[in-house]
This record gives sequence, structure tokens and C-alpha cells, in this order.
Amino acid sequence: MLSRKILFFISVAENGSFSSAAKKFYLSQSAVSQQIDLLETELGVKLFDRSKYRPVLTEAGKFYYKECKKLYEQYELLVKDVQNIGNKSQNTLRIGITGPMEKRHLPYILNIYKKKYKEIQIDVKKINFQSGISLLEEKKLDVAFGITNDFRDKGEIEVVNLLKHKVCVICSTEHPWAERKSVDGAEIANEPIISFSKKMGNNFYFDFIEAFKKDGVTPHIVQEVDGLEELLLAVRFNQGIGLTSREVVSEEDGVWVLDIDNTHHHADFCMGYLAGNNKPFVQDFVEATKEYYRQITL
Repeated sequence: MLSRKILFFISVAENGSFSSAAKKFYLSQSAVSQQIDLLETELGVKLFDRSKYRPVLTEAGKFYYKECKKLYEQYELLVKDVQNIGNKSQNTLRIGITGPMEKRHLPYILNIYKKKYKEIQIDVKKINFQSGISLLEEKKLDVAFGITNDFRDKGEIEVVNLLKHKVCVICSTEHPWAERKSVDGAEIANEPIISFSKKMGNNFYFDFIEAFKKDGVTPHIVQEVDGLEELLLAVRFNQGIGLTSREVVSEEDGVWVLDIDNTHHHADFCMGYLAGNNKPFVQDFVEATKEYYRQITL
């Protein structure tokens, strides 16, 4: 907790009088004045000019008030965070989702899960591949969905493979490939490509480029985007083609979808959770999710 002398100082500065600050803390005016005197003695500077009817901040006082206010606000945020962790985290399942895949299936999983854990609160946060890893490591998420690339080499995170994505090409309905059912991986070499950026995930981006190399293709990347919505929009405007999982594209997106033949591009949908997470209901959610995806892939 911040020193009471600092709290008294902030109050006097904001209320413009020792008496108003004293009332706020249920103290006498002289008690508050004495505390400010002690503070000024400790600092070796005058914080208030008391020669006028009301105390006025000196230049040093103005600077000190500004910095103390920052500290006070940071402390208040810290208190709220600690309280939230203490009051909520033990009864809240915090889930990170990346997009349409989870939005389509997660409600069904939670309907099953909530039959057993009626008292558990569910907190769903939008993430990308990279931020999901970071939030797990920081213990700000209990479970994060994504693809296996960026969970690689994260020994403290348990990874559960759920579904093999089918990587496809998407193009504008005005593109010459529209109406085709598939395209060979080698044909992509001549096309401008809209790519996800490294912000989506470093390993994801590295594997994306490596797959082109294995296909014998030098990709002509004309734009990098930070999310699926941006990718779909750029492709829809015919700024280039894109590569993504077929499972995350719908008819409403207004793009044409083609299979890719003879390619090394792939993506495995998965979920990760911190191995040391001791919340008893997390593992049950993991098992419920595994069973759900097992059923829909039969």
C-alpha cells in the first residue's frame, strides 16, 4: 500500500485544502498538515506554498503530484488484478480461441461440459497463435486453441491434437481460377499472395515459407495481414490469393475455395494447456473437447 503521507498529499492537492483532505480521512486538519510537513522534510523540498489563502503546489509539488498520481493509479490496478485473480480464477475456465473453428464447435463442447460444472464461469478471449502461447505461459489462460506449429518446443505446455486441417487456396470470384476445383502447388508460383504475418506466430510463418520451398516455389508475397478477416477481405478484393484452412472459410466470406494438389502445406488444429495447471476442471474440459472432436471425425 502507498504511504498514507502520499495519500494525504494527493488529497490536499486535488481538494485544494487541508480541511477537505482531513474530512476525507476522518482526521483533524492539524494531523494532515503534520503529515505533509513530515513528507516535505523527508523529501527536503516544499510541496505547497502556504502563504496564500489555500495551499498551492510549488513546481516541485506539481511534479511530485503527477508522479504520485501515476503510482496510485498503478497500485489501484494492481489491487484489482490481485482481487480478480483471487476471486475469479479458481472458479473460471479461461479459454483462448483463434476464430471460426472454435466459434462453430465450442458452444457444443461447453453445453456438454457445463452439465458437470454448472458453477464454473467461462471466460473466452480472442487470440492469435502467438498470443495464445504467451498467455498460457503467463497463466492468463487455462486452455488455448490453435495449430501445432507454435506449440512446438514448448515443453511446459501439453498439446492435444484435435483435427487435421485441409489447407486450401482462396481467391476472388473474379479470379481466373474461380470455378476450378483444385490447383497444383506449382501453379502458385506465378500468383500474388496475401500471407499471414509473423504476428500470427513465428513458427507458423516459418513453416508456411518452408512449405513453399519444399514445393519448389518462391512465393510472391505482396501483402501480409495479421488476421483471418483481413486475409479474406484482401482476397475478396482480388489483391491476391491466400492459403488457409478450408475449415475456417464459409460461403458468407464471398471467396472461391480450391484444393491444393502436390503440396507440403498443412495445419493441425490443436489445444494446449499448461502442464502445471492444477485447476481440477481444466483436465475435464480437455477430455470433453477430445471426445467431441473424436466423434465428429468418425
